[in-house]
Amino acid sequence: MLEGANIKLGSVVSDDMGVSARDMLNAIAEGEENPEKLANFARRTMKKKKDELELALKGYINSHQRLMLKTILNHIDFLIEQIKMLDQEVEERVSSYQEDVEQLDSIPGIANRDTPTSF
Repeated sequence: MLEGANIKLGSVVSDDMGVSARDMLNAIAEGEENPEKLANFARRTMKKKKDELELALKGYINSHQRLMLKTILNHIDFLIEQIKMLDQEVEERVSSYQEDVEQLDSIPGIANRDTPTSF
């Protein structure tokens, strides 16, 4: 969808759902079009790529694409919350088997996974 608007964010950022990129996408969805303002959302090491970001964020997004971007971001947020809820449920159900879980966790290649906060 972003490519169709000539926005090449994915070519500059390594995690297009990371904090900086997500802030940029939220701003785009809310109507911000100025590439310089959007690039100012960059944090930490991404600040070094500000010039590249400005070029990548020069696009032409229309109202339909904005609506689709908002819808996609809202859906991602929903899915993240569902994963968190299900992970919590699993954690509660296996809590009485903690010793077994620790034994399984000691097997190479088997480990608890962290709950994703972004995709």
